[in-house]
Amino acid sequence: MTHHVTPGRDDILAPAVVLEFSDDLRPADVGPLQDFLAARLGEIARAQPEGTDARWAAEQLARTIDADCRDLDDALVSWEVELAEGDIDRAGLVQTLRHSLSTDWNRLVEVAQRFAGHPGHLPRWRRLRYSCAEEAEFVEQRTGDASDGGILHQNEA
Repeated sequence: MTHHVTPGRDDILAPAVVLEFSDDLRPADVGPLQDFLAARLGEIARAQPEGTDARWAAEQLARTIDADCRDLDDALVSWEVELAEGDIDRAGLVQTLRHSLSTDWNRLVEVAQRFAGHPGHLPRWRRLRYSCAEEAEFVEQRTGDASDGGILHQNEA
């Protein structure tokens, strides 16, 4: 008799140890990034004189980034529903959601990269090029091994 081990809901929804693909993102990934960005952007805003355009712009940027983090968190909650139901390959809105995860994550990571030298910055916060291993393999086959930028072959701590 062959026994197949089907991962449970908790296993499917657990945060990945290393983020390789946008499919690995979970709501738990957003909170630390959101806190880090709020602290860094808050420092910039507070460094500007009260009542100046520079202070207003810095505060507005901080609010916008915070809203983007909340939106990504909401999208990841929806993504978890799709993961748990096994519907991640369904065409239409699911694929639109799937694509937006990497776009939204990468935009936030680009902001965080400006503070990469800060001790609170995590190496986990990096751009995610592909949604999953299958997409990465497809692109690699179509464009050649060098095009993956090492993402499929890198060792990360």
